[in-house]
Amino acid sequence: MHILVCIILFSQLLSCKGKEQENTKEVVKQSMLNDSIPLFIVGTYLHNHTSISIDELVQGLQSRDISITRDIQDFVTIKWNIKNPRIQSLKDWNDRSRKDLILLSIDSLSNRFLPLAIDSMDYFTNPKTYPLYVKSVHPFSFETEITTYIHTGVTALTRSTGIYLDKHPIEQYIRYIKPYFEKSDLVHISNEVSIDDTCSYAGMRLSFLTKTKHLDVLKALRANIIELTGNHNLDRGIPPYLKALNWYAKEKMRYFGGGANPKDAQAPLILTLKDSTRIAWIGFNERCPLGECADKGPGANRYVDAKAQSMIDSLRKVGINTIIACVQFSEVDGYTPHAVQKAISKRLIEYGADILIGSQAHVVQEIGMHKGKMLFYGTGNFLFDQTYKPEVRRAFFLQCAFYKGRLIQTKPVYTYMRSTKEPDIASSQEREIIREAILKEENF
Repeated sequence: MHILVCIILFSQLLSCKGKEQENTKEVVKQSMLNDSIPLFIVGTYLHNHTSISIDELVQGLQSRDISITRDIQDFVTIKWNIKNPRIQSLKDWNDRSRKDLILLSIDSLSNRFLPLAIDSMDYFTNPKTYPLYVKSVHPFSFETEITTYIHTGVTALTRSTGIYLDKHPIEQYIRYIKPYFEKSDLVHISNEVSIDDTCSYAGMRLSFLTKTKHLDVLKALRANIIELTGNHNLDRGIPPYLKALNWYAKEKMRYFGGGANPKDAQAPLILTLKDSTRIAWIGFNERCPLGECADKGPGANRYVDAKAQSMIDSLRKVGINTIIACVQFSEVDGYTPHAVQKAISKRLIEYGADILIGSQAHVVQEIGMHKGKMLFYGTGNFLFDQTYKPEVRRAFFLQCAFYKGRLIQTKPVYTYMRSTKEPDIASSQEREIIREAILKEENF
């Protein structure tokens, strides 16, 4: 009996000790998340790798194949006993490199870089499992200082997609992409179709409508920012358009780039992020080929150079930290943007926008850079039924993050539309086809 009691007591002691060790580890981890900032190993958009192991990182630092920023030199020396790391000035960083990597802190991170996962762990997806932090000189918490955001391409829940949704559950339609949308704070949808619940999708061609119940796809993806620069929102007149605007308001989805009248259409969308910084979205339609612009009534915001410059100037004067400019350009059936598209994009950056994203592309278009700011000329189809050739099935959406009022990540997630009209994440083969088509050194 005494032996049994001793065994039980010893087991309890071990259990308590084990729980104490687990609690200590949790306290250390929580302290690390609150008192430390993450380090990132980053490359350019042209870099081929998406992940690196800690061992590969240390070997690269030791061989000086991987550089660091000067502010983390002491950390690298102490943690890995690397006496003479290669220091890289960000001012001299080569945005065209396909091989260079640099280790830097979140305070040096911007969206001109693409962070690699470390041991297959991505910081912005799950910071609690991310392995690389450095003691911070300022308070830091992912939960209070990082705002995550997803920006998507063309959405039109109509025609064959509407027929699909009449037959299948919404969850089946978005099953392949939904995991990417479950944690993001902000989700953008560029919706090109207004509401008429009496519409029939059969036989619908170039004049679009959708049913209210099918816009529940946007709710399932947790959309809260709607872009209205598209060409087809006024296809069936004003009443369906106003019905869509009322639906967005009811569902607490804010919109920009279009509206119920010219003033509403021109208004930027301004949001305050978790860290109290303010971000603005502005949207335009370059040509309004279907008479869809709000020149006198409802519709999209027509692009005019002077108006765009005035909008950006006004936002800067009221202290907006980041301005995202979105344009529905005239369409081109190819990966390369047309000359006017390039010119407008670069002018918007010169006027003071922090990023340019084209909203019109049914064929995904090239990525570039101007004066250190990113240009995404066209992200392709997101939720649309085109599958008649591979080019219209290829696309990407952007996983983004804001920190201290800065856009610090715009990571493309490549997609491929299934023949069933279901959006899916691209295979590794399709991913490389898209990258080869849209990533050209001369654009950086």
